[in-house]
Amino acid sequence: MNILMDMHTHTTASGHGYSTLKENIEAAKERGLKVLGLSEHGPAMPGGPHIYFLSNYRCIPRQYGDLKLFCGVEANICDYEGGLDVDENHLALMDYVIASMHVQCCKPGSVAENTKASILAMKNPYVKVLGHPDDSRYPIDRKELVLAAGEEQVAIEINNSSLNPKAARIGGRENIKELFFWCNEYKVPVLLGTDSHICYTVGDFTETLEIVEELKFPKELILNYDLANLKWICNIPVE
Repeated sequence: MNILMDMHTHTTASGHGYSTLKENIEAAKERGLKVLGLSEHGPAMPGGPHIYFLSNYRCIPRQYGDLKLFCGVEANICDYEGGLDVDENHLALMDYVIASMHVQCCKPGSVAENTKASILAMKNPYVKVLGHPDDSRYPIDRKELVLAAGEEQVAIEINNSSLNPKAARIGGRENIKELFFWCNEYKVPVLLGTDSHICYTVGDFTETLEIVEELKFPKELILNYDLANLKWICNIPVE
């Protein structure tokens, strides 16, 4: 059973990525992926692309042999009301939207504030994935978060980059195990994402899969194994 998609990747356009889109596409094909998601940061991220960059996705071919490209955005949650740094008109142009909290864009608050921000962001009709809610710098009620994700039909991202010992995010392993627990408890699907900022990690879920095996997390709750699950993630019709 092979992973078929990686929906969380960045290029040089995000300002702190190190590979081009072409390099990421080639890496995805070499890894055997069938779907690659381009999810550049929203404009509030320092060095991130201008909003016009997102509106010009229409010029990018979407098929590369047997690999299909989806163009989305990792929108930044910018306040405790779940406000995003991408307006509704541009969100509507995206194939899919991940919403994430980053310290560069939103000051960490209390458990109640961080949880509220994430839940309200998930209520945005364009948001289909909540990105890396695994950072101890943002204390959060993960049980409440997973319950809300189930109600809003939003996937919880399990972020492989958070398991890097050099990651800026804190407590990734313990927090990811907690997310897996609650997602299994309430049967809320997860989306594995590499959060690649360089082509060499595109499609590489090694650390995450070790935890999947350790916890015996049911693979039917992992969206990456079946292309039919793109309907969970995308805001456009998927063949």
